[in-house]
Amino acid sequence: MINLAFLSILCNFVVVMRRFMLIMLSAALLIGAYSCGNRKNAADYAPMLDSIRKAEVAKDLLKPTAGDPVIAFFDSLEMKSIPMKYTPEFVEYLPQMKKVPAVFNSRFDYESNVELLAVKLPSYRNFHVVLLAEKLDSVSTSLYVCTMNQSYVLVDRLCIYEQKIEDKNGQLGVLRQEYYITSKYECTLFSYFRGEDDETESEEAAYRYVINKEGNFEEVVIEL
Repeated sequence: MINLAFLSILCNFVVVMRRFMLIMLSAALLIGAYSCGNRKNAADYAPMLDSIRKAEVAKDLLKPTAGDPVIAFFDSLEMKSIPMKYTPEFVEYLPQMKKVPAVFNSRFDYESNVELLAVKLPSYRNFHVVLLAEKLDSVSTSLYVCTMNQSYVLVDRLCIYEQKIEDKNGQLGVLRQEYYITSKYECTLFSYFRGEDDETESEEAAYRYVINKEGNFEEVVIEL
């Protein structure tokens, strides 16, 4: 990736050269005015010079802000391909995922003291999509798929993986949620429960969500 400091220096050089050319053009016009028998004076060229200056200002206003820290961070994330599905290895090691600076936690609607990691997923319609990991402790992690608008503001968030203690009909056990996500962002979630006295876990339910045109996750019926 191109160094941001180098890009900033390069952009400043281009701006300086552009302004230098403007000054040279202005000087040439003024010299021409006096070398042609004063047929035109400097005032005759004032509207032309003013127009050139306005064009320069307009170009500067249209340029994207170089070094925007939010854009720079999201551009620095690796891209993870889809479809994708749950694997214990991914949840444990979180490959490709990058730590989110605390100052950007609010972009995902979190407080700054929460440890987050992120990786980009392919965009969908007009929305950025990010896979977000929330580190609950040294061994526990929850995963979310987040939709964000073009300014990287959170639109919606769907939990696709978690593991927690839950009471089911008076029996304590572990509830675990897995996921499978297609290339069209059909997110199918499977819930499993294992009681403290059970030898195996049982499937509890399955849910499916899609991203609607507003960028929100919408539950749909699973067709058998």
